Amino acid sequence: MNLIPIINTREDLDHLIGTPAHDQFIDYLKGSMTRKQDTSVYPEGYGQPGYEGPAVEPVWTDIEDLSTITRFGFTKADFQ
Repeated sequence: MNLIPIINTREDLDHLIGTPAHDQFIDYLKGSMTRKQDTSVYPEGYGQPGYEGPAVEPVWTDIEDLSTITRFGFTKADFQ
């Protein structure tokens, strides 16, 4: 049976150093450092019943979000 480790803390992660699970989780953490956010400006009432104005296309922007790596005791410098 191939068990997938549960990683909730930095200590959990550190117990896996040298394993593929550790490397994979580090890759996940790197990927969590940015997120896509819609930065379009929408008129009042947009998306509500009865709105009759023009459609607004989303503008997806990469936003830095270090909250996940911070939770695991890392800084941005750890991944550079």
